[in-house]
Amino acid sequence: MGADGIGLFLMLGSFVLTFFVARIIGKRLKARRDARQAQRELAGQSRQVRRAQARKNKG
Repeated sequence: MGADGIGLFLMLGSFVLTFFVARIIGKRLKARRDARQAQRELAGQSRQVRRAQARKNKG
């Protein structure tokens, strides 16, 4: 294996490593974004429930 082969091997290895690291980071960011969205939806639902209960008690 000459210098060209070693360089190609290093480029391929760094590409694979970068790909998997970026994939892991992307999955973590997506999970965090989904958790925040679910929390916002839950807060919105509870606000709606409180408003509906207030309307029910008035009428």
